Amino acid sequence: MDARKAHKASSSSSPSSSSKRWEYQVFLSFRGEDTRKGFTGHLHAALSDAGISAFLDDNDLERAKIIKTELEQAIEGSMISIIVFSKSYADSSWCLDELVKIMECRERLGQQVIPLFYNVEASDVRKQTGSFEQAFEKHEAGKHEKEKVQRWRNALSQAADLCGEDLKNADNGHEAKFINKILGVVNKQLYSKYRLDIKHPVGITSRVKVLSNHLDIENSGSKDVVRMIGIWGMGGIGKTTLAKAIYNKFEGSFEAKSFLANVREVIANQPINGLFGLQEQLLNDILKSKDPLKVGSVARGIEMIRERLPCKRALVIIDDADDLHQLEAIAGARDWFGPGSRIVITTRNQHLLEQVGVDSIYMAEKMDEEEALEFFSWHAFKKSYPEYLDLSKRVIRYCQGLPLALRVVGSFLINRSIADWESHLEKLQISPDGDIQKILRISFDGLPDDRMRNIFLDISCFFIGEDKDSVTKILDGCGFFATIGISVLIERCLVTVSEYNKLGMHDLLRDMGREIIYENADGRPEKFSRLWKREDVTDVLSDESGTEEIEGIALELHPYWDRGLNRFSAQAFSKMKKLRLLRLSNVELTGEYKDVPKKLIWLCWHYFPLESIPDDFPVQPKLVALDLQDSKLKIVWKDCKLHQNLNILNLSHSYELTKSPDFSKLPNLKELILEGCESLSEVHSSIGDLGRLSLVNLEGCISLRDLPLNFYKSKSIETLILDECPSFEKLAEGLGDMVSLTTLKADYSALRQIPSSILKLKKLKVVSLCYVEGSPSTNLFPPSLQSLSSLRELALAGWSLTDDAFPKDLGSLISLERLDLARNDFCSLPSLSRLSRLQDLSLYHCKNLRAIPDLPTNLEVLRAHCCMALEKMPDFSEMSNIRELYLRDSGKLTEIPGLYKSLNSMTRIHMEKCTNLTADFRKNILQGWTSCGYGGVFLSGNDIPDWFQCVHDDDIVYFTVPQSVGRNLKGLTLSFGYSDYYPTRCRIHIKNMTKGTELDAWIIHNCEIEYCPIKLVIWQGQLSNDELKLQEGDKVLIQIVDEDYSVKVKKTGVSLVWDKFMNENMIDYHRCVYERRPSQNLVNDDDIIHVEYDYDMSKSPDFSKFPNLEKLILKDCPHLYKVHSSIGDLRRLSLVNLEGCTYLDDLPLNFYKSKSIETLILNGCSGFQNLADGLGDMVSLTILKADKTAIRHIPSLAGLSKLKVLCLNACGELLAIPDLPTNLYVLKANGCPKLETISDFSKMSNMRELYLCDSFELTEVPGLDKSLNSMIRIHMEDCTNLTADFRNNILQRWTSCGFGGIYLNGIYDIPEWFEIGNDVGNIVFFEVPQRIMGRDLKGLTICFVYSSDKHYPGFEDSQSLIGIIVRNLTKQTALHTKIAIASSKPWSRPKDHYLWQGQLSNDVLHLEGGDHVSILVRPDDIDFVRVKKTGVHLEWDKVMKENMDNPDPHLYDWETNEDF
Repeated sequence: MDARKAHKASSSSSPSSSSKRWEYQVFLSFRGEDTRKGFTGHLHAALSDAGISAFLDDNDLERAKIIKTELEQAIEGSMISIIVFSKSYADSSWCLDELVKIMECRERLGQQVIPLFYNVEASDVRKQTGSFEQAFEKHEAGKHEKEKVQRWRNALSQAADLCGEDLKNADNGHEAKFINKILGVVNKQLYSKYRLDIKHPVGITSRVKVLSNHLDIENSGSKDVVRMIGIWGMGGIGKTTLAKAIYNKFEGSFEAKSFLANVREVIANQPINGLFGLQEQLLNDILKSKDPLKVGSVARGIEMIRERLPCKRALVIIDDADDLHQLEAIAGARDWFGPGSRIVITTRNQHLLEQVGVDSIYMAEKMDEEEALEFFSWHAFKKSYPEYLDLSKRVIRYCQGLPLALRVVGSFLINRSIADWESHLEKLQISPDGDIQKILRISFDGLPDDRMRNIFLDISCFFIGEDKDSVTKILDGCGFFATIGISVLIERCLVTVSEYNKLGMHDLLRDMGREIIYENADGRPEKFSRLWKREDVTDVLSDESGTEEIEGIALELHPYWDRGLNRFSAQAFSKMKKLRLLRLSNVELTGEYKDVPKKLIWLCWHYFPLESIPDDFPVQPKLVALDLQDSKLKIVWKDCKLHQNLNILNLSHSYELTKSPDFSKLPNLKELILEGCESLSEVHSSIGDLGRLSLVNLEGCISLRDLPLNFYKSKSIETLILDECPSFEKLAEGLGDMVSLTTLKADYSALRQIPSSILKLKKLKVVSLCYVEGSPSTNLFPPSLQSLSSLRELALAGWSLTDDAFPKDLGSLISLERLDLARNDFCSLPSLSRLSRLQDLSLYHCKNLRAIPDLPTNLEVLRAHCCMALEKMPDFSEMSNIRELYLRDSGKLTEIPGLYKSLNSMTRIHMEKCTNLTADFRKNILQGWTSCGYGGVFLSGNDIPDWFQCVHDDDIVYFTVPQSVGRNLKGLTLSFGYSDYYPTRCRIHIKNMTKGTELDAWIIHNCEIEYCPIKLVIWQGQLSNDELKLQEGDKVLIQIVDEDYSVKVKKTGVSLVWDKFMNENMIDYHRCVYERRPSQNLVNDDDIIHVEYDYDMSKSPDFSKFPNLEKLILKDCPHLYKVHSSIGDLRRLSLVNLEGCTYLDDLPLNFYKSKSIETLILNGCSGFQNLADGLGDMVSLTILKADKTAIRHIPSLAGLSKLKVLCLNACGELLAIPDLPTNLYVLKANGCPKLETISDFSKMSNMRELYLCDSFELTEVPGLDKSLNSMIRIHMEDCTNLTADFRNNILQRWTSCGFGGIYLNGIYDIPEWFEIGNDVGNIVFFEVPQRIMGRDLKGLTICFVYSSDKHYPGFEDSQSLIGIIVRNLTKQTALHTKIAIASSKPWSRPKDHYLWQGQLSNDVLHLEGGDHVSILVRPDDIDFVRVKKTGVHLEWDKVMKENMDNPDPHLYDWETNEDF
């Protein structure tokens, strides 16, 4: 079965109890005299008190009055039937009839049945023993039919076999507890039928699994604890859907439950009674009173909740809360609810959850691409996969994983044309969807004040991707209190902050912000408060139409493509009095700068075109940030004016800047960034007087030699960066006076020595002095570093330090977290075990290092690769935090003691070229590996461990997931052996060929070191089934794909992991990329493999795993170069389609042994050169298509008696077509310019269609004239070397009538034997001669010459027909025929002429002697064909055969004399 059909079948549901409308929830079947006034009466009361409607006949006397059909209707109308089996139950034929009806409804309607055994044994009921045996003795002795009694017996046996409840098992027959237990069972079954509706729950399962951990319901230690959980996320992200899923999954585990939906909306729509209405709903949902409770006021509601609900273990969902007052009135405290209760709150406001004090917060995640595509497809196509894949992917990119947007756009596009889709997608790029915006805007409108709204709008237009701290300073300068403002935006999911502190925002939120600006200005750009679109900005600046409304402008132009379009008058800014934010790039302003507004807060002008800021540029008293990166500045100001509020000055990459500005006019400067100012040689001495300066970045200032002495007087500078300053030689002794300094970086500088005063810097946290130029002093550091107690990072790589020059008291740096001593010359290290906070230690390329001493147990990363002398490692058995271990090229190592005991924490081990490792050590770490995801184990060697179940000598492995048999599939262990020539990154490509999905996992990365070729390496890693989503029966293909083409994979192995702990590497999760997508029609169901547009597949799978394969389709896989030889062993394979596999140059010889292949398609395999001689042995071959290949020669095909169609179009190298089978129907070899010879056609008695256009070298087709009787079409346009005899033979002997004909080059004109003609047009007139000497007019041969006036992208299969209209002027009738086509080709030129000849039978024409006839040749709905000449020849007594393969139902249309 097709995987899609299977999916559809499994998704559909048959009519069931879930879709039926029930009259009662429970039907009670019981023996009245046994239990009516006792147990059954109490059970009925308990059900009623719980709000459950239960059918109970009033008494035995009333029972007789009840019409039996009404009782049966009550049974059929009940969702659940409870049968109370008591001692005399079977005495009553009425009870037994009820029982038969109940069991029948269970089978037919899916009704739930709960048997209760009240003081009887279940075995007595099942076997009809004890009191039940006595009852049946009476029934059988009485008047009852034997068949009826047997039905009763069967019903009792079936009911007793069901899962039921026995009174004696309920606390020694305690009836009250027994009833409570039954109530719980009923509730669980009953409310599972009232599940909250979730349409298309795509991606829900994985999210519910994570959220279940937050709820902690199953943990016995938390069963009596009340937990409050928050689900937080932006509008439309699926919080409510997730809450519904939690409710549906867990409601049966609670005594009571309530789902309070749309709390914000309910209260907004009902401001007076909405809140206490929700309180009433909560009370009634949980207590299920007969009479609905009323609270009357919020205060009374709080009191009632606190009094009535603490006895109930409840699941409460509070959906879409947005105000603390709401939550305080509904769930003000945990003790308002019974032990074990769970309160779930969904909200857009994280801070609200923190105010309430929830136990944990789950952040709702957007859908990944695979989930989004499936979810969208359900709404757009009502199925799980898309029809318009490319267009659907455009929607997915637009929606960015937001379920709301996917639903809205999908529902709008359903049943619309491709043109409608294209139009709507273009519209969405300009104007956001209103329904989406309405939901998203709730968060914006709910912000506390206009300042926060302005912050949001500013970020949406100007600051996405910018540093959060810098933006905060800028917006603080606008008076927006941005620190708290941005925090609130983050809490409300309107803004995000990346791990690199960059501001972000969902694209649809960005569009919403910009749409708000658009709406507020009625769509008039000059009235916009902010301008961000290039077209709008250039229009406003060009027209000088700006107004006071404009507060911000962003215009970024390209230095080349926009040259000449980037000049505007400075006067254009004159009316923008409120302009705060100005961002320009590659823009030039002409005229006077005095018109620039004076209230700028942020001026960002990249590629500033002037050598200095103009003197007439207005003073900007409010300017906070000046960013002139990549400018042409030589000096900043000629006459610096006071900039009181300037905090940030960024002049990076101003390559001509020679000296810094005078800082005396910048008293509040906090950040000075002069990175990459290569000509800078002088920093103004006033820098030391800046009391608030905290950051100085001089990285890449290659001309800078030193800093002014006054610089070292600064008490505020915290960070000094001098990386890549190769001329910088000395830090002054005054460095020790910079008391606030925390970070000093001077990698790749020319420093010779660190001043001893550095020991005075008690706040110093980071010192990085790696790879200094020249030969550093042996006294690099002071002899003791003990006073640097705050130091967290120390990097001294590349100093060639020996044992003597090495700091002796490294162990005293108790705060050290990162230590880099790479590329030094010491032989040993002091003990580092006291460095309890050390996490990262680098010792790579320390070529003299023999041993690594004891390490602190908190160490996470050890880099010691290329330490060739290393022989000894410390014991790792206590290293429970180690994550990454790099020991590549340590050839003397034999083991790492105790490492196998610390594997649970590890994510990567690199020990390539460690060739002396013991076998036991290798085995221990490979079998003990638990980490999933990014990383793995890298060892020398090429052998996959023998415990791998599936191993293949290639980069592809295929397997089927076996049945679980009570096991849980946790994931896969993968291994492959490879040769590595360069550091590279490999990708694992996983195809689930059953489900039609693909997963790309980028989890493998080599050591980040320089070129170091390794010949044989084995990698082992794991993928969790949480990512793979494999199930039993899935057929899976895994390929190792090298992104850099530098790895050759030798072997690949897979081992399935069952019930084993697998630890997902979450620390590096951001580095591990999982990309899911549906495959292009990827299907495998034992008999089909169908893959299209796979750019990763380089080799086919091993087909020995597919013994029943019938169809192989590997279409448009451009990198496929090898088909596995096992393909020839497939006995059922009938179709092989390799179209578009451009790298494929041949097929394995074993392929040609196939006796089953019927169709072989190689079209577009442009590299394919050779069809082997064995092709003639493929006796079942029926269709062979090899268009656009590089084939030069074809073996004899004469033995292929079943071959019907042979296509060799556009085979530019083909020289000859050999012997062909006589049964061939169609040969297509258009566009083969080198074709010289073709086999003899004299015995091709079945040939119907022949296509040989553009065979310039061909002179004839031998024997073709002897096979014309079977033919309907010959195409030989542009075969310019055909002999005259050949042409005349086929034209004169043509017999086929109707659609088809002969197409030749038209240079030879209409044959001379045509007696009727018109040399200048498309119409001829003639009179039919009288019948002479018994001749019969059999029909007409028609010929015309035509040309094409323009290129036409079609071949002979085009449906652009040429109409031939035959008018009988005598009888006033007309026959419209469509038997010829315009045979224009893409390369046709106006000068090219073509000749067509065909025939019309008189059986169609009905011509008689004396009829006056006109024949008009007219192209049908095409304007690029011109008919030049027309000729007609009357055929007398000639055999003419009608071609019945007509492609057009209107081949012949008659006009009568009425409309002639």
